[in-house]
Amino acid sequence: MAPAKFGDIGKAGNNLLGDDYKYEAKCEVKTKLESGVNIKSTFTRSEKDGSIGAVLELKKGVSVVDCTGKLDHKGDATLTLENSTLVPKLKLKADVAANGSSTKVSADYAHDALMTCSSLDLSKSVLAINSSFATNGITVGASTSFAYGKGKWATPAVGAMYDGSNFQLAAKVENLGEKIDVTYHQSVSKDVALALNLAQVDKKGVSLSLGSSYKIDKDSSVKAKVDSTGVLSAVYQQKIRPKMTLKVSGQVNTTKLTQENAHKIGVALLMDY
Repeated sequence: MAPAKFGDIGKAGNNLLGDDYKYEAKCEVKTKLESGVNIKSTFTRSEKDGSIGAVLELKKGVSVVDCTGKLDHKGDATLTLENSTLVPKLKLKADVAANGSSTKVSADYAHDALMTCSSLDLSKSVLAINSSFATNGITVGASTSFAYGKGKWATPAVGAMYDGSNFQLAAKVENLGEKIDVTYHQSVSKDVALALNLAQVDKKGVSLSLGSSYKIDKDSSVKAKVDSTGVLSAVYQQKIRPKMTLKVSGQVNTTKLTQENAHKIGVALLMDY
């Protein structure tokens, strides 16, 4: 089994503390046609200004290529092509914007102990590459990029992770120590998990986030977290009927309880037919 990508170092804890905490109104509908085309329609109402957004996504395999097309409410369209069979253990991907504003190609190579990912952003003239190596539960990796239009290398980022029997400890260092991020994830039981994140960014000081998730039953779960700024967040997820899930999220700033617009709420309805 290939090791985690560099970007996935600390993924378990980051997912618990980051996923699902969205404070917008959202409705998502998925379906699959008899022709094999997967359709996903997403409608959102922004938490910032109340603006309405929509994205239509179509996905279908054509020969050895997976094709995904997206069109949003502004008329912006993108096409993504993916292939994982041309060369063993190599995944190729190309993303192209219809208006020509963005063109990006990438290649991921997964070996038993090595994962290497590279991407070339032609619109920004940037080549990015990262690699990770794993052995005996320990994963180490590094990432950097080269702006070939300017002839300049970015400062490398490094990371390491240890996967225990029921816990994961990870750390990343960027910009020669200006940013340090440490994440810990613990599976207390099959239904309960805890996560802790400690981060230092430049001279802004240290931030701390602590969260937990609990699977109430096969159809419902709850997550909550609190950070060092006094912001308390929670997400409740409930399958209200087969192929239909409701998510309700909320955020309370305990240092500004009486201040207007200091708190947030989000509702998402997900349907898969």
